[in-house]
Formats: sequence, C-alpha cells, structure tokens
Amino acid sequence: MRTTGRGAIQGFFVPKDTPGPGTDAADRLAAGVKLFEASPARGQLTIYPTDTRSWSDDFLAPKYAKITTIIIPAEVEPDWDVADGLEELPAGFTKDYEYGLGLAQECEVIIDLIEDSTDCAVIEFVPSGDAAVVGATFRISFARFDSLRADLARIKNRGDLGIRRVKETHVHNDLAEVLGLERRTLSLGRLPTSKWMTRVAAGDVPLNEEEQDALMAATTASAAQIASKLPAKMARLQRDIEVVNLEQLIVSYAKALDDGHNEDWWQDFFEENVFALQLLFGGPTVFVDAQVPIGEGDNSIKGKKIADYLLKNAMTNNASLVEIKKPSTKLMKKRAYREGVYGVQSEIGEAVTQVLDQALQLTRHEADTKARIGDSSWVSNAPRCFVVAGRLSELDTDDKKKSFDLYREHVSGVRLVTYDEILEQLKTLRDFLAAEAST
Repeated sequence: MRTTGRGAIQGFFVPKDTPGPGTDAADRLAAGVKLFEASPARGQLTIYPTDTRSWSDDFLAPKYAKITTIIIPAEVEPDWDVADGLEELPAGFTKDYEYGLGLAQECEVIIDLIEDSTDCAVIEFVPSGDAAVVGATFRISFARFDSLRADLARIKNRGDLGIRRVKETHVHNDLAEVLGLERRTLSLGRLPTSKWMTRVAAGDVPLNEEEQDALMAATTASAAQIASKLPAKMARLQRDIEVVNLEQLIVSYAKALDDGHNEDWWQDFFEENVFALQLLFGGPTVFVDAQVPIGEGDNSIKGKKIADYLLKNAMTNNASLVEIKKPSTKLMKKRAYREGVYGVQSEIGEAVTQVLDQALQLTRHEADTKARIGDSSWVSNAPRCFVVAGRLSELDTDDKKKSFDLYREHVSGVRLVTYDEILEQLKTLRDFLAAEAST
C-alpha cells in the first residue's frame, strides 16, 4: 500500500510464493503489480484485474485479454480501509484480491462479449444512463449490470438443476435392476427454461420452429378439454407461460431503459404493455384510453388538457390519470438547497401540477370528455393521479434519497413512481410466479 501526492491510495499485490528468478512473473513482480487505486479527489475506485493464480502461465499478468481497467464510483476517505472498501463492491464483483479482483466468475461472460465485440480496454460503471462504447471505454449503469447479473444467476441455477436431474436419473436407471428399483422417467422441471436446459443436458434436441407451431396449435385447440380434465396441469402451464411472458417483458424493459428513448416511444411502449402500467395501482385496473383530450366543448384538441393515459378501477370505475416523462428526466437538483436537503427538479414539479390540473378538468368536464373518447364506463369521483419519471439509481447519496422520499410521500393527490421501480416490481412478480411454479 502507498499513498500518492494527490492522496490516492494504491494497493500492490505481493504473492505468498515468490516466482522463480528469470520468469515472466518475476519480472512483473519487480515492476510492481498494482491491483487498485482509490482516489478521494475523483471519487472512484480503479481496479486493475490481475491473474493471481501462482500456477498460471499468466501469473501476475492482466486477468483478461483486453480489459485492463475497471472504474467504479466510490466514496473514498483519506483513511480508506482496503478490506471494507472491497467488501462494499456491488454483487457480481470479486472482493478478495487473493482471487484476482474483477468481475465474479459467473459474470465473466460479459467481459468475453465486450472483448470479442470491441477494442475496449476499460469498463466504467456509472450510476445511471445508457450503456455505450466511448472510445476505448465500455460504460454501463449499475442497474443494467445488476439486472444482467441476476439473470445470469437464475440461468445458472436452472442449468445446474437440469444437469443434476439428468445425472440422478441416469445413475438410477443404470443401477435400477441391481437395486431392485423401477426405472425412472426424467423430470424436465416446470419452468420452460428449465425444461429446455434439462432436455439439452440429456442430449435431447429442442423442438424446431415447425414443431413449436404444431405444439401451440394442438394446445390451443385442446385448451378447454385440458382445463376440464387436467385443471392442475393447465394451471401449471398457465403459470409457466406467465413467467416466460414476464421474462420477455423484463428483458425488453431493461434494455429500453438504457437505450435513451424519447417520451413518445415510452407512451407507445406502455400502451402496448399495459400490464407494466397497471402495476402502479395496487388493485384491479382497466385501461381506458391514451392521449385523452380533457376539457369542455367539442372534439377539437385546441384548449384541451392531454392526459397520457386514462385508466379506471375495475370494481368502482373511478378514473386514474397517468403522466409519463422520460427515464432520463432528472429527479433532484445537483446542488443541496441546505445542508442535507435537495429540491426536486422543476420538470418533476411541473409534471405533478400538470396531472393535478388534468384531474380537476376531468371532474369539471366529465360528460364532454366521455363523449369525446366514446367510453362512458368510468367516473371521476376522486381521480387518482400518477407521474412516472426518472430513475432512482440517479440518487447517488443518502441525502438525495431522503429528500426524494420526503417530497413524494407528502405530495397530496399524486403518486410519483420511477422507471426502475416498475422494473423491480416486474422482477418481484416474476420471481414469485417462478417460485410458485417450481413448487
């Protein structure tokens, strides 16, 4: 360990077993094997992934073929402690320098893809924003990385379970006659991905596209009969399909968050994927219309308030209005208003006022609005209001998170929800259904 003139803390690796003289490893050690640099001035931890396996031909050389540097935002104090600092690394990182700092083994497929597809030498983690290649640097947000990491962990678990089922069934059937046992049929599991992996592990070729179409047609044609005779199996099939659909929605949603789409794109997305929008309400909700002109008078849009979405409670028919902004919309101001207190960005305050005004106009001109959209099934007894904007991952300090919660929990009549909170709700529901299906 040493501290530079600018206060940066540098850590160097000294192996327990000194490499033999004249070897490449000995030369690398003599030159100094820097593992990390923690900089209070820049507020970041820079990791230099190194092969620390003493038996490796690349001992003390860079751990990866192209990626030599990983940059992570970090709060670094002058008395920064190595053990504590490394322990605070996000999930998906190797935290013990004895095993070579960098990404955990299950995440190295990300490294492989970046190295195979780019000439990047640096991976930079950022609090929020789109994934991008900038010169020789690959930038990725913590949210995008964590989503990938969680997906890889689930894939690995399902693959491990599938392989174990194949092994157990193979051993059982091979020794069944000797042990006086009945032969066992291979269990494919209940999740569609688990079934596919189990079949591959067993040497079975998955269905081709034509076979898949035939299977879908047969299932659709016999759905009522199956539900009548085998209700439990139909329920399991339905859960499996729901999990698959949720998986696809989560993947599309997570990718879209980092793709920098404009407001119009997100309006179309939520209209096509109403289910994601319905998670806001915590109750049975029905989509009524999008881009709703609210106000008095004829069908002309002039002078009307345009609501992004109008929904209603499925039981009481009470109306709800949703106003959306972009995921990139900033939530809190960069500078503190007072010590530990941050104000909301003006666009957030304006969106809150906008949806409240829409609700007021909806109540005053309910009949005209109903006539305009051709749907009179809803009522505006007490319209609920929602604003979807920004990302919580933007809030990089506890004071900003506190200020945000203080604001949104005390804004009367409007619920402010971020895009990444909707994503987490989708993941939570997916995990619940997957666990239910697996049992």
